[in-house]
Amino acid sequence: MKKEVYETIRNNVMNVLPKNSVTFLFSGALVRKSSDTTYPFFANRNFYYVTGIEEEEAVVVFDTTNDKVTLFLREIDPNMEKWVGHYMTNVEAEVISGIEDVRYFGEFDAFVNEVMARDVVIGVDLDHNTESELIHGSGIAFADFVGEDKIVDVFEILVRQRMVKLPEEVEEIKHAIDVTNRAILASLEEMKPGNNENDVAARFQYEGMRENGDLMFDTILAGGANATVLHYISNNNILNDGELLLFDLGIRVNGYGADISRTFPINGKFTERQKEVYQVVLDTFHAVNEAIRPGISIATLNELAKEHLAEGCIRLGLIEDPSEVSRYYYHGIGHSLGLDTHDVWTNRDEPLVKGNVITNEPGLYIAEEGIGVRIETDVLVTEESNEDLGPQIIREVEDVEAYLATL
Repeated sequence: MKKEVYETIRNNVMNVLPKNSVTFLFSGALVRKSSDTTYPFFANRNFYYVTGIEEEEAVVVFDTTNDKVTLFLREIDPNMEKWVGHYMTNVEAEVISGIEDVRYFGEFDAFVNEVMARDVVIGVDLDHNTESELIHGSGIAFADFVGEDKIVDVFEILVRQRMVKLPEEVEEIKHAIDVTNRAILASLEEMKPGNNENDVAARFQYEGMRENGDLMFDTILAGGANATVLHYISNNNILNDGELLLFDLGIRVNGYGADISRTFPINGKFTERQKEVYQVVLDTFHAVNEAIRPGISIATLNELAKEHLAEGCIRLGLIEDPSEVSRYYYHGIGHSLGLDTHDVWTNRDEPLVKGNVITNEPGLYIAEEGIGVRIETDVLVTEESNEDLGPQIIREVEDVEAYLATL
């Protein structure tokens, strides 16, 4: 996104931070994996939200006493750059974020001492219990250094800001969905009896990377009974003729990503039983999509989904009483989406408001029949209703079979 968008986000955050406070947000530090290797770096999403910067050991500071924002970057180390690559410069950081006061860590200690000497509250994001040996490596490490009596947790303030997306954020999600759709269509070329789930998964990731994206989360490509395991990520089984393949995946581009689920017949044609199950899920999907609007909660939408799925399960001969639906539907109807797959939220009873982006993902999982079906899209809550952000991704039975017949 343009730096002006990050400036707007920071202004919004500054306006709701505690008065007479100085708040420190940390990008985080590398985490050791084994021996001398580390996990790939992924900046704290609250830090990224206000800066657009994906750089380790960086700190952004909000001072509400003068409405000033300061960014600190690690010192440039030419020798380490020969081993691990480029270190971001202050000029580059300003171009990305729009922050004018960008300094290096040689000035950080003196800056912190000056803040601690003032009569101000120190704000820190204490989310996710992230530990670090560096005091600038996480909010908790910094809070331990400063002293808990001087700290106020600003996590929920940031959560409520992130819950409501700016139009520019929505456009980034739409772009990620477009890339995800193209990657799905390409990966379907690898979906054929005798191939492996991983053939499809690899093609999906390849197509996403070709468009400067990466995986939003671990791809789920679950054939047959594997689809009854909600977070099946092994993706290493043979695709069998006559079975279904459940896709739950998404590509992330520029920080924001998609979360899409589809279920396809591996040989291109649904059996009558598969079609019956699929249609129950699809009808539920449409009912929930129509119900999404300001004022309704995710919890209420889940109850609506359970009602429709229970009625469908009775027609399918799976259950006799609606209370039994949890045998075949055992997750929630959706979650917030944005910088994280399960993006920040308060609670499931929170009424939706304009600007929220949530998923709609009903499913049925019939282990004894080797059938798992999930259909998912990403939905923007609008002034009076909603906008399905992924209508172009095929989901009607006729459309699915017609497209697969072209491959």
